[in-house]
Amino acid sequence: MESPITCPRCQGDAVNKYGRTAGGKQRYICLVCSRQFVKNSLRQQMADRPDCPACGEKMHIYRTQRDLIRYRCSNYPHCRGFAKVESKTSPKTSSVQGES
Repeated sequence: MESPITCPRCQGDAVNKYGRTAGGKQRYICLVCSRQFVKNSLRQQMADRPDCPACGEKMHIYRTQRDLIRYRCSNYPHCRGFAKVESKTSPKTSSVQGES
């Protein structure tokens, strides 16, 4: 049996189906806080983001590809640190670059 779907914002379980994304994934809406979301989206899976090698701040997902996730520093453009992480296996950093 699948685990119940809960809202990523308020953790409420009052959730309805709300159409599909352009890519065909099921979209949901929370009846408590009106948040729209996709179950097990990449952003939810990557909640544990790496730290910037240059300044130490958390990084944001910049671009996703088939087997690679690119992160950029949350202080961009002041800090231009970035990282590339393989997405199919355990998070193993394949390339990290930092520039102040």
